[in-house]
Amino acid sequence: MNSINTSFDELLKRACAGEDEAIGELIDLHRPYLRILALRGLDSRVAVRVSASDIVQQTCLSLVQKIGQFNGGNKAEFVAWLRTIHENNIRNAIRHVSAKKRAVRREDPEGPDRLDAQPDLGGDISPSARLMLGEDFLRLATALQELPEDQHEAVRLRFIEGWSLARIAERMDRTFDSVAGLVKRGLINLRNRLDETQNH
Repeated sequence: MNSINTSFDELLKRACAGEDEAIGELIDLHRPYLRILALRGLDSRVAVRVSASDIVQQTCLSLVQKIGQFNGGNKAEFVAWLRTIHENNIRNAIRHVSAKKRAVRREDPEGPDRLDAQPDLGGDISPSARLMLGEDFLRLATALQELPEDQHEAVRLRFIEGWSLARIAERMDRTFDSVAGLVKRGLINLRNRLDETQNH
């Protein structure tokens, strides 16, 4: 038990120091836990508009952005910190869906009272895209979009889709080491861009 805790504490220390591989491992370890929390936090009416996977993806990107802000030192403190971020993302998603529902009602008071009545948002927008309309996520999405195309794809597949490096290497027709380098450079560039926007 102690060796497991020590191993996690060292992983956490490496992640907080900005080591990309350690951040990826933390995400992989906690993705199932985050999914369960999201499934519990979304009732069926909200789930019509936003899926648990959408919120897990947002929390994974929040972790990449905010890991340097974590001040704890052990697994219990990290899980509590991550859960707070995740529950905030769930609440924001529910609030966003509720606001859109009220807007639809105001525009068409005679229309049906249903969450799947889609407002015109300027195109075919997926539940993931609707969730990403928050200010923090817009900064993340913008920074991700500004990465070179190969870094963007590698980071997206690794941290948003949850793919292994081996699977990404096969998809991108590159070596494992090449993809690992892409992910590392992509995360460094992503954090630099987020820091720049934070300071402006």
